[in-house]
Amino acid sequence: MLKATQIYKSYQQNEILHGVDLTVSRGEFLSIMGESGSGKSTLLSILAGNLRPDSGSVILDGKEISTLREKELAALRRTRLGFVYQSLNLLPTLNGEDNILLPLYLDRADTVRGRARIQELAGLLHIEKVLHAFPDTMSGGERQRVAIARALIHDPSILMLDEPTGSLDSASTEQVMKLLCHINAELGVTVLQVTHSEAAAAYGTRIIRLCDGRVVEQ
Repeated sequence: MLKATQIYKSYQQNEILHGVDLTVSRGEFLSIMGESGSGKSTLLSILAGNLRPDSGSVILDGKEISTLREKELAALRRTRLGFVYQSLNLLPTLNGEDNILLPLYLDRADTVRGRARIQELAGLLHIEKVLHAFPDTMSGGERQRVAIARALIHDPSILMLDEPTGSLDSASTEQVMKLLCHINAELGVTVLQVTHSEAAAAYGTRIIRLCDGRVVEQ
């Protein structure tokens, strides 16, 4: 489904990724583990098309995405990929429902159908009570689940998450990870997370470890 080959990336002459090879199969829940500075978030951004590699290829369902134009990449991200950032990127001036619908607003898509989809996701993610609340009144776990709902609003093929439990307490971490397992197993969404947490990584069906920009175990 998703294949990265010989991915290299440098910042200011510092090489972050050193020839990373990676394959993600349809329907799996893959955890990419690594300490801070290992290159895992950079790799995730490249796999999502948010960042271009210096060299190497990223192929999604047979299509090379690392050479697509920005407009094509943006369309791909809005329709095929769901991305949850570590900072969540919820807009403070929008309530939960409008934050979830934001990708559809930007894509000028069918928001009537989207609102029906919200009700499904709200029940799945247990966020019915915060749909009309603003982010600063939500708990950390609620904000995380709203961000996940926004990533799922357009039925993506792959859900990508950058440190999904990094700012959560242990109870919220367990709740969010169990929800991700449910999304993966019951909805058939491929899940790809990067994390430094052994506990979070263990929820995946497979773990890949990065160290200093190289895959050291898979």
